[in-house]
Parts: sequence; C-alpha cells; structure tokens
Amino acid sequence: MVPTGSESAGVLEPTAKRHRWRRNDKDVQRWAELFRSGKSVLRIALEEQVAPSTVSAELHKLGFEFRMGQHRVEQPPLKYPNQFIDLIGQGHERVLEFVKGRVWGIGVTEMGKKQVESFCEFVRLHRRGVGVKEIARTLGVHRTTVAEWREGTDQPYLIRALRDTLSLEPRPGWKLLPMRLSSGGGEPSQWVHVPEVITSYDDILHVLEQVRPLKETYERAATFGIPKERIEAMKPELFAYTLGIMVGDSGKLGGAQNRYASMNLDLQLTTKQPTNQRLGLFVMTCVNSLGLEMSRIKDKPPSGVQLLGKNPTVSYRWSSERSPLLAWAFSTCLGLGWGETTTTHPVRMDWIRATPYQFRVRFIQGASDSDGCVKPSEVEIASVPNAEFFAALLRELGMTTAHAAFEKGEPVKTRMNRKQASTLPVFSEFVKSYRYVKLMQST
Repeated sequence: MVPTGSESAGVLEPTAKRHRWRRNDKDVQRWAELFRSGKSVLRIALEEQVAPSTVSAELHKLGFEFRMGQHRVEQPPLKYPNQFIDLIGQGHERVLEFVKGRVWGIGVTEMGKKQVESFCEFVRLHRRGVGVKEIARTLGVHRTTVAEWREGTDQPYLIRALRDTLSLEPRPGWKLLPMRLSSGGGEPSQWVHVPEVITSYDDILHVLEQVRPLKETYERAATFGIPKERIEAMKPELFAYTLGIMVGDSGKLGGAQNRYASMNLDLQLTTKQPTNQRLGLFVMTCVNSLGLEMSRIKDKPPSGVQLLGKNPTVSYRWSSERSPLLAWAFSTCLGLGWGETTTTHPVRMDWIRATPYQFRVRFIQGASDSDGCVKPSEVEIASVPNAEFFAALLRELGMTTAHAAFEKGEPVKTRMNRKQASTLPVFSEFVKSYRYVKLMQST
C-alpha cells in the first residue's frame, strides 16, 4: 500500500489541492489563535488548505517568532523570582491589593492600573511562548519596553514596588517605604519599615535603627561639639529636633503624589540674625543623621507680604531632598493630613508624651528655635494651633509656669517664666542662637 497525504515520509502535506488564498484578516487571526494553542505551521496549513509559506509569512507579520522549520522559538526565561511570577499570575487586582497593603503612601493612578494590567498580560503571553513583537503589538507598547520587562531592567512603578518589597515582610500594622526616589518615582531605593500609627517610643527607635547617617553628618556635628561616636546614640534626639522644626516655620513641600507620598524641608531664616546660619547648619546635621541630603541653597529675596514691611530683608535658605520618610514624619509623627498645615491645624502627637525626657526637650527646642521669642520676663512660642499642646508638654517637663496665652478667646502663644525657661533650656544649647544667648545672658 502506498502511503498518502500526511503519512508520506512522516511529513504533513495537504492531501487535497491547495486553493488560491486571498488575504483575509479573520483567517490570519484564526491562524494566530491556533498557533498560540500549540499547533504547528504545517498542521495549520494542512487544515486550512493553504501553503505553509503563506501561514508562516502572515504569522511573522504579527510578530510571532519561529525558525525556518516552523517551530516556535523558545523564549528566554523571565528574570524574576518564582514567587513574583506566581503573584503576577493571580491577576492585576491581586497585585494592586498586595502593593497597597504593603507600601506606605503609594498612589495608584489610572495609568498605574493600566500598566499593571499590561504587565500581567505580558507575563501570561510570555509564558505561552509568544515573542516580543507580538506581545508589543498586542499590548500597544514598543518592543524595547517588552524587552526591558523581560530582562527586569525597567518596570512600571507599581510592579517595581511589588518586586522590591515581595521578600520584605513587615510586621502587622507596619508598611514599607523607600528612603529615596529617582526623578518621577520610578526607581525607589533603601526601603525601611515604618508603623502606620505610632504606639510607643520603641516604634520610633525601630525606624531610626534602619537609617544610616550621611558622612556629612559627622563633620557638621563636630561644629557643635558633638563627637562622631555620639551621633548614633543621639539620632532620636536629632529626629525629635527635626520634628520640632517641622512644626515651626520650615516649609513642608509635597505630600500625596501620583506615585509615592514624599516631602522635602525648606528652611528660610532672616539674614538680620547671623546666628541663623548656625541654626540652618544644625538642621542640616539633623536631617543628614536620618540619611537624607540637605544643603544651603541660594538666598531668597523678600517677596509677597514681606515687601510691605519696613525693612524687607533677604533670607538664608536650606533645602532637603524629597523623601517619603519626611512625608511619613509629617503624616504619622505629626498626625497631619495632606491638606493640613502646621500654621492652621493642630498636631496630633499624644504619643510623644510617653517618650523619654530628652526626646521631648529636643522637640520643644526645635519648635522654639524656629518660633520662639525672648521677652523681658517671659519666653513665648508662637504657635496658634498648638499653644495649649506646647504648654501641657512643657509643664510635664517641669516648666510649671507654662500656659497658653489667649487673644479674642483663641490660644495663640505658649508663655513661660524666663528664668524657668533657661533651666530646660527651651532653646538649643548646641545651636546657641541669638535667642539662646539673650535668654542665658540675662538669667
């Protein structure tokens, strides 16, 4: 018996005469689905009664990759851990749920959602053996994007957050945030664990244990007589001082952003008082001790209502890098919402009342060096929404004369006896600002 058709020499060939085929998009899409399902080009050609070269050419136009023998090209493996691939395989909604539950202050935009959907589909298609060209065509992205996703060299920001935090399991009630962000927030780095709510002083210590002071910290600290070996032990106090400065006049720029909540400090102090340069340097030292950059920038000329004053002056100016850690300090430590300011809204910091004595002193000093004033018999801290809070905190520190001063029925300032204020002291003994000097010289 003579073998015929598909049996001849073990090669699949159409037994019926092939018909002349005119290009039809529906046919091509059907062939693509058949090829994705695992059928070979020769099998499709046999069933469709067209030449294998026709099927091959049309599939190539769609971006399918296979060698001359009409066999599918084995795609290179994805450069991601199996746990990551398994989670991606659960779909975009599960990915979004995971990221929002693990990353502090991350924003999920509509574009971000679409990017996650596309990435999940990319992984699904890649696992089925679909090539770069067809994946790019299917998802409507450039081929280089697909190649970068495959190599793990670039991903959408939510996918990058998933990849970075997947193995960093936070304790209950805690999340993760990156200390640093690249421009646009696409490349976060230096992840740390932070509590969503501060329940004890130990929470603060655990956060600070994860950050490393910049090398500039030690040189700048030496200016204030603080030796290098003391910096690590003083980190909580330097952080407390930073919180006090944040409650005061420093600008807190940022907040909830499209990708990550982040913030930077902008400190402006009048050039009328030369010791303000020391104050700015000390604030830089405190911020540097948290592992964050801060530097002196160009002085700021008077503007706005300042121009209406008798003698408008230039201001010294310092600015820190933008960081989610500072946004966390504003939101979680100060207890303020993104639409709130320290000028118009009271801080919510009941947790600080259970912290060590010296931590509370440094917090008060930060606020006083920013907003304090020495009067003939009293010291004042101008903080309209927080006057009663500061008064209560000072009394707990032994300042029995501390009280809130009212104007038109509203607490606008915190006042205390001048001599008593010098025993704390209410201004930093490291900075030795003009306020500190005035207080200590006359008591």
